Amino acid sequence: MALKKEDRRQNILSVLSERESIDTQELASLMDVSLVTLRRDLRDLQKSGLLINGYGVVRAVNQETDPNSFFLRRLRVERESKEIIASKAIEYVEENDILFIDESTTCYVFALKLSRAFKKLHIITNGINILLALSKIQGFSVESSGGSLQYGFDSLIGPRAESLVSSIYANKFFFSAASFRSKIGTFELSPFSASIKRKMLLNSSERILLIDSSKFDVIAPFKMAEVGEINRVITEEKDFIPSLHS
Repeated sequence: MALKKEDRRQNILSVLSERESIDTQELASLMDVSLVTLRRDLRDLQKSGLLINGYGVVRAVNQETDPNSFFLRRLRVERESKEIIASKAIEYVEENDILFIDESTTCYVFALKLSRAFKKLHIITNGINILLALSKIQGFSVESSGGSLQYGFDSLIGPRAESLVSSIYANKFFFSAASFRSKIGTFELSPFSASIKRKMLLNSSERILLIDSSKFDVIAPFKMAEVGEINRVITEEKDFIPSLHS
């Protein structure tokens, strides 16, 4: 027997209390309802301030404000450095640019600054928090990579995401990394993150790495970019062309 509206909505909130986020198709399957019914429930719950729904991803509001959330813990690390890096990075953006932006917390800070500095940009990202932050910015065309949710990274990954990214060409790719080794390149903690970032890198004219100095020469397992593929590195202390930097 079909659940009543209030029971359905309580079940939705119950699922979100156990998971940071979930895509709408998976949630509809769990609730055993059509997407039309689910979207109606999500719209009403969002109006009540209980969740955020956008770009095919649903998350509880308390995930954005919970001081124990993994995203906010990552965001607080080297926050001052991230602000400096992001402020320097916007100097390399022009109105009407088409940008790939990855899911990193440094790029999240960068995206917030873009929203205040520019009127018209086309942005493609696999970062859930970036999508939510930019979703209501007038004049911005913001596109999700789609794909599967990667737990702990707040990112979209997998074959669907990589297929969409491979069909788009961007002026610039702004990205961060778990590690930068000056004579080797960048490395990631997740092979899935490395894979989708690689697609973005290959389909962009200019590749700009935003990374704080604490990530220099640390160990991370999955190679993403060669040094010669990166056009510019921006840190809190300096920015440089890596192929010319000793």
